[in-house]
Amino acid sequence: MKKTWIDLLHELPVDATLREFLTGHGLAMPDDFAWTDKPDTTKTLIEALLTWPDVAVRDAVAAKLRASVALGDTAGTQAMFQVATGNGAALTGLATCKSDNHRSFWLYVKHPELFDRAGDLDHFERQVAQAQQHDLGVKKTPDTSDAALAAMRADVSAFYQRELQCGDRSKAYVVERSPGVYLLSVHVKDLSMVQLEFQGDDLKRRVGNPNIHSVLEYSSATGVTRSLVKGGAKYHQMLLKAFAEHLLHVKLDAHRLMPPTLDLSVLRLGFDVPQAEVDGFNVLQVKSISLLSPDTQLKIDCTAMSSSEHRCVTDLLAEKLPGPLAENWLVTAAHINLYYPPEPGKARAKVVTIEVTRKGRLNLHKFDAALQAQLEGYLVELGILQKGQTLNAQETPPSADATEQQPAFEY
Repeated sequence: MKKTWIDLLHELPVDATLREFLTGHGLAMPDDFAWTDKPDTTKTLIEALLTWPDVAVRDAVAAKLRASVALGDTAGTQAMFQVATGNGAALTGLATCKSDNHRSFWLYVKHPELFDRAGDLDHFERQVAQAQQHDLGVKKTPDTSDAALAAMRADVSAFYQRELQCGDRSKAYVVERSPGVYLLSVHVKDLSMVQLEFQGDDLKRRVGNPNIHSVLEYSSATGVTRSLVKGGAKYHQMLLKAFAEHLLHVKLDAHRLMPPTLDLSVLRLGFDVPQAEVDGFNVLQVKSISLLSPDTQLKIDCTAMSSSEHRCVTDLLAEKLPGPLAENWLVTAAHINLYYPPEPGKARAKVVTIEVTRKGRLNLHKFDAALQAQLEGYLVELGILQKGQTLNAQETPPSADATEQQPAFEY
């Protein structure tokens, strides 16, 4: 259920940022009004907005409040801190906020440009499973000068004008999201459209132009890119060509990287890794598994419920539905839960979840370097990964006859 603007106001602290936001949109409060962070203050502000005669004020506040907390979760917070690198004031402000929603709202009000960039980065991370991966064969620091970006935008705009008769306007920027890893974000003006909207009490037809958003991530250490572009292979190649020619100053043919296929059959026997127990995990559970019949006509997804008391889903399958395991159905994906013992005084145990698919998609990039290496070691011990194989994209070789078209390992 989506939160209303009233719910959001209840969650945000009443501080200088909220005061700046509300008064900046026309909300007038008495001179002696105490802007204190108390429930009664929030209630008074909500009542003032609900009874304010200018409906446009309330609509603007409601719309922008919802937009302002779009980054109010763990992933959004990570994106905000990444784009704030190098801006001491922004980093300090984010660190002193009281919650993820507060951080998102604060950045929206105080640093709207950084907020927009964090939104683009967050969009990329949430959609990265659909990204295409290419090896450019060039390892250079991109030229992010205004002239280079303008030339690249001109090429992108020309392409869209040829293909879709739109794109006469565009915006682009590059941010270094981590050392040697650059994110290019391109916004292109789509064809105009008419939309029926209320403005206050009046229903009006508005003419506007939607945004075509493309994102490309490039590692100067590997020469590998990941790109999200709507429209298919031709559009990916267009963005890669424009990026390479104007920001890397080279002309090249980008080679599509195909992911390796991982053998997950060992997980039919559970997750038997003694080293994990040595490292402090007391319960090793294959939580869920996906199986594909030999004739590829049937796929089943099975999950061990909490009532199973952390038993492996494969053990439950062997008891209750032995056919797929006995007939050696193909294991296409699995979630593995590794539990630490509960901390003193707490009932719930901390859990680390490994997600792995036959197509080579892993979630280990979400953990810190030490834990990532530790979890990789378990997969090597099981034979799912090769010894010395890391999750770096440059180690995924191109394959002309590969059938899987999903993105390979994360950076």
